[in-house]
Amino acid sequence: MPVPIRKESDTPVHKNIAKIARLKVGSTDFGEGNEKGPGEGQPKHNTFVGHVCLSAGAYVSRRMINEIPPVCTGDWSDRGTLIPGWNVVIYPQPGDVIAYSGIPAIVTSHNTSVTVFDGVVQESSWGFRLGHENAVVRRFMPRNLQVNVVGPKRVRFSQRSGETGLLNGTSG
Repeated sequence: MPVPIRKESDTPVHKNIAKIARLKVGSTDFGEGNEKGPGEGQPKHNTFVGHVCLSAGAYVSRRMINEIPPVCTGDWSDRGTLIPGWNVVIYPQPGDVIAYSGIPAIVTSHNTSVTVFDGVVQESSWGFRLGHENAVVRRFMPRNLQVNVVGPKRVRFSQRSGETGLLNGTSG
């Protein structure tokens, strides 16, 4: 009897990313008035996506400036930017991050994603809308990532390509 092949996006982590994102719909915890992430008065799309991914068990690098995951919001939208553990893919699946024009969202189902708009977590067609054909889709692929805690608030990561970097940040 043949063994079923599990798609990369059909893992518990990917399902949890999509599930947690959906559970946050309606939340105002990521509104611009909140001090989370980049601070009061700043958009929290990136903070939301990072929080959901970390809560689901997907590694997202952080930078020291106000602990914004990953490097910055625009990096999700830039195909040329390396985000450790997150590969650019063509076809979006639930649990992927889809980003357009600097705004990332979590893919929850076919043509549907969740992100923060007007201070409220909302499910919409962000990244799938007419005009969003150049949206960048990234999938968490932990087999390409080694993460080692090397001290308090310090994580060492390495890609299969042999690149190594040291990030300062906090866990979970």
